[in-house]
Amino acid sequence: MLYEDMVASQAADALDEFIAERSPALGQLHSTMAAHGLNPDAMLNGTPASVGPMWEWITTQADEFGLAPRPLAEDSTSPAWPSWARHAMLVDPRPPARTLALVDGFTSYLAQVITTAIPSTQWFVGEHRLDDYPMLNYPVLATSHHQIFLPGIPLYSAYCSAHGRDPMNGTEMHAHTRRTIAALRGEGPVADKAEDPLVTVVAEVGCYDVGLRADLPENHAELLDRMVAELTDHDGVASVHRYGSAALVVDAPGWEDIWLKLWLTLWLQRHLHTDT
Repeated sequence: MLYEDMVASQAADALDEFIAERSPALGQLHSTMAAHGLNPDAMLNGTPASVGPMWEWITTQADEFGLAPRPLAEDSTSPAWPSWARHAMLVDPRPPARTLALVDGFTSYLAQVITTAIPSTQWFVGEHRLDDYPMLNYPVLATSHHQIFLPGIPLYSAYCSAHGRDPMNGTEMHAHTRRTIAALRGEGPVADKAEDPLVTVVAEVGCYDVGLRADLPENHAELLDRMVAELTDHDGVASVHRYGSAALVVDAPGWEDIWLKLWLTLWLQRHLHTDT
């Protein structure tokens, strides 16, 4: 069951399941690193600076693993996937189970780094005043200022690796971690814009109607051009038509509206901070 389709009690159970997986996932990451001749105790020292080198190594592994050899409907490994991968929207072609396990371990480590920096953070079920909120019912790490679904950005980057596109490097992941910590403290532009979704997606007959946050066309016009170009070139997307500065029509027969919303949101979260 997808997070978006859960009722409150199911989302609460999914949160408990997610939390219970954190320690085993981190332990598995330690074991995998040691099996590759790395020293996990030295590399995973709990500091934001350690996130970059860790992610560089995971990206190298994800590049090697490539795409899953079987489609979702035929993949017998799915019962062993982390719960967030089973309850979120994965689409083919996708990273294999070995990459998902690395992302899961990295999620646990990222949580450790963030909670060390901000001990007041807690796990919650994602909620928002807007029904179209991308993390509704997702397990999120949160303060009163901000909430984040930790596997989101790493999974997005793992998809980039699997498809031979441009994954996030260690410097980007370190910057993402620092921005997340600042937002959870109530600092910076991420926290300032926390109430405003970057995108909204409405399923129409044969297409999706996409609305962009009002400030984006004025402040990030060239970035939006890049986003449209990359989305147009993406697997499963037939066409993207921009009929207004903040509006798109997307013809993507192989995509669900949930996946389109997540892809757009995560793409913008990755690139907005580097746009000048």
